[in-house]
Amino acid sequence: MSPDWLSLNSLSPIEAIQFVLIYAWPLFIAALIAGLIDSIGGGGGLITIPTLLTLGVPAPLLLGSNKCISCFGSLPAVYRYRKAGLLPELPRSVWIRLFLAAALFSVFGAYLSQQSLILDHLHFLVPVLLFTVMGFMLKRWFWDEKKLKRTASLSIQDIDPPLPIERALQRTTTRLGIASISTYDGVFGPGTGTFFLTLFEGQGLKTISANAMTKIFNLASNLGALLWFAFHAKVIWPLGVGGALFYLCGNYLGAGLVLRRGQGLIRIVVILATSGLLIKHLLRYL
Repeated sequence: MSPDWLSLNSLSPIEAIQFVLIYAWPLFIAALIAGLIDSIGGGGGLITIPTLLTLGVPAPLLLGSNKCISCFGSLPAVYRYRKAGLLPELPRSVWIRLFLAAALFSVFGAYLSQQSLILDHLHFLVPVLLFTVMGFMLKRWFWDEKKLKRTASLSIQDIDPPLPIERALQRTTTRLGIASISTYDGVFGPGTGTFFLTLFEGQGLKTISANAMTKIFNLASNLGALLWFAFHAKVIWPLGVGGALFYLCGNYLGAGLVLRRGQGLIRIVVILATSGLLIKHLLRYL
């Protein structure tokens, strides 16, 4: 018998904990792995969304619950960059304007995600989109690995001064890219961090600067979409908050040097696990 996910928000705290421990433990394991993966280069959404699908979470609530996990997961990344002094020193007005723009485009994406054209076909769209994103990330992980490895060096040569960053952000191509990726994050989400990173590196920003910008815009788009989903009651909070806690644990573990050395194996495991979950999901319709 499929669990009644719609009733989860109305349960008492004790009942909700009992419910998620019985039915949602696969999501928490997936969120732990997702946090680990995101700490070494992104792609955590590749495993949380298909896990929610296989658990039978209703389509209108699936994307909002996953966005809750993503949003809380992006906060520590921004904090770590700020603590290390790696965030670009741009005028506050520039940050506020760009942050709000990314959030608003993500709100528009979240609105689009709840339209019948997408919801009615979500169970087939998700595998198609995820396999497409996986192809892009495989290229990023295994073909562009040398660029990714430079991120860990934190060398001053990998950090841009404020002026080149401001110029890059003023370009029409950059702004169109931010708008498009933020909208995509609201609609779906997985791979957003990698798309932002590719955009900023493509505009000539150095590794650390591109990563720092990615963390900021990823947080903005996550937050905007989550606020829209929350306002329209499209989030199963026990799943989202519980998943976020496990995500944070995985993110902390993945920050260790030992796991960084084994990132190739971890990424292969995620690709295999995601493919298995998607195939299992598709077999329901054959």
